[in-house]
This record gives sequence, C-alpha cells and structure tokens, in this order.
Amino acid sequence: LGLLGVAVALGAQDLFKNLISGIMILMEKRFQIGDVIKVPGHTDGVVEQIGFRSTLIRKFDSTPITIPNYIFAEAPILNYSNRNYRRINWTIGLEYNSTLDQIKKLTESISSYLAENDNFMVNDDYKSFVRLEKFNDSSIDILVICFTSTKDWDKYLEIKEELAIYIKECVENLKLNFAFPSTSVYIEKQQ
Repeated sequence: LGLLGVAVALGAQDLFKNLISGIMILMEKRFQIGDVIKVPGHTDGVVEQIGFRSTLIRKFDSTPITIPNYIFAEAPILNYSNRNYRRINWTIGLEYNSTLDQIKKLTESISSYLAENDNFMVNDDYKSFVRLEKFNDSSIDILVICFTSTKDWDKYLEIKEELAIYIKECVENLKLNFAFPSTSVYIEKQQ
C-alpha cells in the first residue's frame, strides 16, 4: 500500500499542477477564449477552450493543439488581443544615386501622410518615425515606424497595403529607385 500510495502521489503530481494552474488562468484572466496568444517554444493561435487540466488553442493553420496548463504558469504569454494598436516597422532601401533633396522630400511626404491619415495613431504615446537610418551595403535605408489605428488583422493589412502603395507612388514621383542587393566586381588587367 505504501508503494501504491507513492506511485499515485507521483502520478497525481502533474494532475494537481495542471489543476492549480488552470484555476490561476481563470482567476488572473491572463487570456480568455477568443484571444490570440503566443506561448514561446510551444505554439501561437486562438484560445478555444480553457479547462482545469489543459487549454485548447487553434493554430493559424487550423490545427488544434492542447497544452497542459502548468506550461502557462512557467512561460511568458504574449496576448496579442490585449494590444491597443498594430505597428508597422519597415526599412525602405533606396539606391545610392538618390540625392539628399529627394530623400528629404520622401521622408517629409511619408511623415505628412502618417500624421494626416486617420488610419494611423500619431501622438505622444504612439509616435511615428520616418528617418534616414543608415548606409547599408547596397542601399540608403529609410526607417518607417508607425502604429495603425486598429488592432483588427484585416483592417491592418488594408492600411499596410495603402501605405505601401503611397510610398511606391512617392518613390516613382520623386524619380527615386528601390535598391536591391548587388555586388560590384572589379577586374584588373595585367600587362
């Protein structure tokens, strides 16, 4: 009976660990059913069910995965549903033959577009940045960081597309060209 008791206690250890973690998930409300979360090292997706022993998450490829609740007590959880806005973080590479005047006009034009468009959050808490960032191997890099005024995925993609189209039009209107990775090879003639 003593050995049986030890075996049951060891076997029930995980059960109790998951049960306590499940209760903590429900009490702390770190995430709820319908939230989009990421469990680093495990998965990301939409929470479909929170049980006392495990939580069911539907991955973005529609595959369901059940994760034991004790993992949520030990891992940092990213809850994307709790964010206020979505961020765009792009680096735009321009060719080295771009003039400073062209680059300034481009950055000013993009900054104005972000400030005047209701699809973007531009204030003291959510700043936008459009700056010449660095001289890369094959390009002059312009950094564009901004926050959209939505956290909805579909609307975010639409706003991103509109911004990309606007930037492409500005680059064409200013007679600039996007850079692409390139290598120059110099051949010396020997005499």
